[in-house]
Amino acid sequence: MMGSKMRVFFTAVVVTILSGMGFCADPANQQVIDIFGDGKLSPGITLENARVEGKEIVTVPMGKPWGNSAFTVKGLDIDIAQLDLAQIHFRLVAEGNQNQKPNYAEVHVDTTSKRRLYIEWFPFRAYDPKSPHYMTKSCDYSPIYGSNPKGKDYGKITGFRVLIGPPKAMVMRFSAIQILIDKSFADRYPDDPKPDPNWKTGKIDNVYAISGSQRVDQGDFESPLAKGNSVWKDGIIKISGARNEIVPFQVVMEVPAGGDGVNDVNVRYAGVKNGSDSIDNSHAADPKDIYNYVGRPIQLYRARYISLANSDKYFPEMLIPFEAQWGGTPFSIFPGKTQSVWVDTYISKDAKAGLYTGTVDILVGKKVVKSLPVELTVHDFELPNKPSIIAPMWCGDGAIAKHRVEGDARKKLEANYRRFMRRNYTGYLDGIGPVVSDKEMNDPAVWRLRSGNTYTREEGYEGTGYGLPTPMIFFTMYGGGVNPFDGPGEYGDEKSWHEGLLRLKTLVDKYAPGATIAWYAWDEPSHSFVGGMDAFTKWMNTVGPHVDSFNKKYDADVKVYVTTDINTARNVPSLSIYSANADQVDEMHQKGHINAHYNGPQQLGLAAAANRIVGWQAYARKADFWWFWEACSYRPGFDVYQDPYNFSNQYGEIRAGLGSFVYPGTDGYIAKRSPGLNGPVPGIRFFNWRQGFIDYEYLILAAEKNPSTVNTIVTELLPQSEPIGKPRLSGFPRDEQYAAARDALVKIIQKNAARATND
Repeated sequence: MMGSKMRVFFTAVVVTILSGMGFCADPANQQVIDIFGDGKLSPGITLENARVEGKEIVTVPMGKPWGNSAFTVKGLDIDIAQLDLAQIHFRLVAEGNQNQKPNYAEVHVDTTSKRRLYIEWFPFRAYDPKSPHYMTKSCDYSPIYGSNPKGKDYGKITGFRVLIGPPKAMVMRFSAIQILIDKSFADRYPDDPKPDPNWKTGKIDNVYAISGSQRVDQGDFESPLAKGNSVWKDGIIKISGARNEIVPFQVVMEVPAGGDGVNDVNVRYAGVKNGSDSIDNSHAADPKDIYNYVGRPIQLYRARYISLANSDKYFPEMLIPFEAQWGGTPFSIFPGKTQSVWVDTYISKDAKAGLYTGTVDILVGKKVVKSLPVELTVHDFELPNKPSIIAPMWCGDGAIAKHRVEGDARKKLEANYRRFMRRNYTGYLDGIGPVVSDKEMNDPAVWRLRSGNTYTREEGYEGTGYGLPTPMIFFTMYGGGVNPFDGPGEYGDEKSWHEGLLRLKTLVDKYAPGATIAWYAWDEPSHSFVGGMDAFTKWMNTVGPHVDSFNKKYDADVKVYVTTDINTARNVPSLSIYSANADQVDEMHQKGHINAHYNGPQQLGLAAAANRIVGWQAYARKADFWWFWEACSYRPGFDVYQDPYNFSNQYGEIRAGLGSFVYPGTDGYIAKRSPGLNGPVPGIRFFNWRQGFIDYEYLILAAEKNPSTVNTIVTELLPQSEPIGKPRLSGFPRDEQYAAARDALVKIIQKNAARATND
């Protein structure tokens, strides 16, 4: 799982590691400090647990247990106190084949302050010599930036140590060590292009609408979507939805090339009406707070564009609320560019069915230059308040850490993240850990966030899941070790497990009654458990009975989760949350087990509709629980609104957008790209994940009436991706396919609803 490779301490360094000869530093922008090269140490440098042999540094056996006999470099005197940023690249050229390099490694950097820089997942095994990007790509995309990027927070670098871990002890050999220090804040964080305040003659030309599962590149003036699509028909925006559903559309504006751009652009959407009934924000409880959803069904977002390497195409991804201090409205459109605006409409549970109409206006200054009619059809049925599937995303500290708040302000921020995720049919995956600490177990304010009170009007919430507590609470998220309650012996004993589980159950019963308690025992044990699957099975069959006996003694139902499949579960009787195919679900459900799956399409550059597929996969696999490993995987100093390449790991995987579906509402490190909001900023991929699980509710409602036809619809939609019961993934449906499938589901639901009414 991606998440297992991204659990890091927030560091103040950028890491660049090359596994052979070659070097990609830009001398104009980086200071290069040689530590070791050509068989020689720089003056004043000393080593521990290593010696120089010929042209290499050779260490003593390191690792097993973790960090044993760390290789240490001392005698550095590198002053970074005057730097705008403590962005430090480490170049450690490790020799030997893959078997002579550690799978997991860390670098701990010592400074004259009390802050130590931790660099996890140091990728000594990252590079394939046959790759055209061998020894170069990491220099371009290294995402591990600083949580305190001012050099004065660290003073001087005095040394560092390399730690490696199991499965085996290892001797390492280094042929070169260098430290590279960025000189320029502007080079690391370039400014956005500036619109010309003297633009006079530019105009917004063509304007049209697209669905939430489509997108138009910033320079695309030839999109066939302009002529018509699933929501743009005969010059009218036509959308539909059920009660308790969010319905999106996008408006695309074009400014021709060859002339001026346009400043002071705004989009106005006052909502829609059906006679005396209306859907608008006129009754918003707090019009200034976009995370207070009471009486606020409509939200507009301006799309921000991003580009992948070696591409001249910029596509929309981040959706910045209009109310933002940066990136919102009014805005400018450059000549030869398009600009899209996303519009969300929540249909309340008491909305009257029928046709609602309204208008989207495009303004320049105070003048309306274009108007598009809107027709919203509200179906005569309602999506359930309690979702039919648990489908959350894990929110690591990436986005929240960007805000740089603590104490009560942080709890308020987390509450906004939680409400935002639930409002959007997703959920905030609740995890305690990785180790179950007294602090987490005994903080009432943290536990209140998990209660149903967080999702009430008194707290600013309206939407799906109203008043419901968090449905599932994990402890030792991603696996907190083999003895999470710190009992006697290597694994603890039954008494320590019972005591720890009882404390947890008491809190859950008080704050989140009815929530499933799940022990996240281990993450992907097939390649991460020391000793392999035999050792894992032995451990689980030792401690699992402690959970079973607790459940029996206290009439509880604590589940045991491992990211593995039914084949493993058959050898581990206490395992109760794992993955199975549709044709295996009956077997696991008979035991009271939960069919859990995770992840899905995520990389930037895929079709906008790619993430929507997951809701349909969940139906096809008969999943009970489907979650994503991370929603905001980036570091506090990472330029999330400018740099798409947020992900790298110890294997040299470098990807754009992996695990980043929401973005920080405030950036306390890169102020010039900070929206200034007290909550998350969504992305188009996140909203398509949302749309997939809204579709899931349609599938469930229709299947209650006509399951065989629904199975046919799913199979036809996913002919190459995932026929019922036979999971494969080789392509993504298009928006028009989703639209046709949804229309078919609506007919099934409403036809049978009408028949029931007549009866």
